Amino acid sequence: MPLIGEEIQGNFYGDGQTSIATVKRVKIGKGNPVEDGTADEYEVQFSDKKLKSISSGCCEIRLINEGDLNNDGADEISIFQAPMNGCTYAMTTYSFIKGAWTKIINTFLIPTGCEYMSDEDLQKRIFIDNSMVYFLDTDMADEEVKLIKKLATIE
Repeated sequence: MPLIGEEIQGNFYGDGQTSIATVKRVKIGKGNPVEDGTADEYEVQFSDKKLKSISSGCCEIRLINEGDLNNDGADEISIFQAPMNGCTYAMTTYSFIKGAWTKIINTFLIPTGCEYMSDEDLQKRIFIDNSMVYFLDTDMADEEVKLIKKLATIE
């Protein structure tokens, strides 16, 4: 099973057991949400019932198993989520801490230019270097839209 997609696996609880995380649409929207309609709603559900669902609202999602970023013995999970309108996606990273999903890296935006972002490029966005966690942010002031390595604040 892949580490990126609408269904991934990992040791998200930290007990050494593999569980499956799956994106589920829990509410079907009506009409155009930009014009007074309502958007679809999504959540991430887990095969291990000890893991609560992550409610993520609108819109489509790809999941990324980030591995153990905070050295707690459990894999962290990132949600790469489409916007309601436009081409700038959001990336949010969570860890299951004391029975609840906790955001451990502040959400950052990823402009895609409406192009598909490969699994390989998504996997590279958050990484560990010399025991520190970093993410690649987009420099919108640079006309080549270069990526900048930034230290992630693990909460």
